[in-house]
Amino acid sequence: MNLLLIALLISYIMALYLFCTAFYEAIKFSKEKGKVNGTAFLFSFIFALIFTRITYLFYPYE
Repeated sequence: MNLLLIALLISYIMALYLFCTAFYEAIKFSKEKGKVNGTAFLFSFIFALIFTRITYLFYPYE
């Protein structure tokens, strides 16, 4: 396998995983009453966007 293809797959899987984690965290703290800690949601969503950009950089467009 090509090294760029491996990097593309890893970054794509990480982006999907982080988006799912952010979604799960949003559902989890939407059920809570009062003050919530949203740092896991924020970091997951921000890093999901970063890995999405990395995936775009590794995508072979011609």
